[in-house]
Amino acid sequence: MRVSFNPEAEREFCEAARWYLDEAGVNQARDFRNQVHRTLQLPREHPAVGTPGRNKTRSLLVHRYPYSVVYRIEADDLSIIAVARHSRRPGYWGGRR
Repeated sequence: MRVSFNPEAEREFCEAARWYLDEAGVNQARDFRNQVHRTLQLPREHPAVGTPGRNKTRSLLVHRYPYSVVYRIEADDLSIIAVARHSRRPGYWGGRR
C-alpha cells in the first residue's frame, strides 16, 4: 500500500517534529517521528483499524504523544489527511483531500 501525505498534513508532521527537536532534543524528536511511522503501519496492514470519522476518514492515536493520524484509504493508497494535535479544534482538517 502506498502512503501519501496531504501537503498540510506533511507540514503538521514536520512542524511537530521540529518543535520536539527544539524543545525536548533530538531523541524526543526521533521518538515522535518513529511513533508516527509505527502508527502508519497499522492501517497499512489493517485498513479498518482506526476510529471512523467524517468523509470516509479514520483516525489513530499516536502512542505517548498528544496527536492523532487522520487518514483515508482509497484503492491501494493510504492518504494521510492530518497529523492532528489534540489541543486543536476537532475536525479542523475536514475540507482536506
